Parts: sequence; C-alpha cells; structure tokens
Amino acid sequence: MILALDSSSALTSVALVADDGSVVAEEQHEDARRHAEVIGPMIAAVVALTPRPEVTSVACGVGPGPYTGLRVAIASALAIGAAWRLPVHGLCSLDALAVEWLAENPGQPVEVATDARRSELYWASYGADAVRRQGPRVRPSTDVGDDVVRGLPAARWVARRVQELLALGERESGIVPPLDIHGRDTGATADALAGAGLLPPRPLYLRSPDAQVPVSLGKRT
Repeated sequence: MILALDSSSALTSVALVADDGSVVAEEQHEDARRHAEVIGPMIAAVVALTPRPEVTSVACGVGPGPYTGLRVAIASALAIGAAWRLPVHGLCSLDALAVEWLAENPGQPVEVATDARRSELYWASYGADAVRRQGPRVRPSTDVGDDVVRGLPAARWVARRVQELLALGERESGIVPPLDIHGRDTGATADALAGAGLLPPRPLYLRSPDAQVPVSLGKRT
C-alpha cells in the first residue's frame, strides 16, 4: 500500500492507495497559499484509516511546480519515510496528470500542462503508453494549444503510476536534474530526465526562484 502526496499545483493532495489501485482514503484541498497549513491534518486523517504496518512505501509528486509550495509534499514524504523507515519514491507530477487522463481516454497520446504563473505553463507530452516523450518544459501559455489537457495533479494518480513502474521492475533514477535559469529554459532538465519514470524525492525545478540574495549580502562569508 502506498501513501502518496502532491503539492505541485494549487491542489494539496494526499491519498492511500492499495496494491490493486483502489483508493483506500483521500484528502484534497485547493488553495495555492496553504499547502503547509493543510497537509499535516490531511495526512493524519488519511493514515488514521489504515494500520501503519500495511503502508509499505511513500510516493510524492516532485513537480515541476511553483518554488515554495512544491517542496511541502516532498518534505512531508521524506519525513514520513524517515520516521516509518519506508522507501520514498518521486514522480514527475505531469506524469500523474497524464496517467489520469489516459485512464479515461486509453490509446491516445496526450499533452498535459499545469500553471507555472507569469503567463507560463509547465508542459510535457506523452504517448498512449503514458511514457513521457517530451518535457517537462516551461512554455509560454500562448504556445500551448487548446487541445492540451490542463489540470491539477492528484496524489492517487502519483501512487498508481509509482505502483505501475515498480511492478514493471523500474528502479529509481539517480539523476539530479540541473536547474534551468528562469526565462531561459534550455531543456537541460528535460534532456536529463528522458526515459526516467521513478525519480529521487527532490523538487523538480525548471527555473530559478524569484527571491535572490542581495549582492551586498552575497559578498559576505
């Protein structure tokens, strides 16, 4: 059984998913400013419904996503994994969104996107087998057509995709993606993640944070 978390979008999502893919419990809260405040009570509500020994691993969506909120689910997953001595698996959150769409529309390739703010989108394209063909990338919203599926990644689909990859014998990629500079998405992250499914539980950033160390402070040692 997998406990899964995702906070890569405005949605904070926690789910407990059994080996057969059925959702044992799920909590969701949509508010881009309250990830840290709501995730603790949501985790408590979900895990209270299942005996601790039945949880065998933890999964988290690793983004891409806005800089601050993205880290909440990842940090929570790492804390639970350390406390319960469980493995923690990361998954590109766009992969979860693609798997959700393909469950309802099998046999069709799909492009998915989530809000990256500043009139930009996090984007990736997938084959009908749910394998990422291109991305993740940051793209101007004007470059993304109306046929692209836009949504909020949910923890249940993070768990289901992680279960699927583990069942196929996939191992976690040891790649630590490079950080592209905001405004100059070079595709370095997408190139590094080509062919990777399971990822380390580390935030997947495609651009630098807005907050920068002032030049005067950066010179201090």
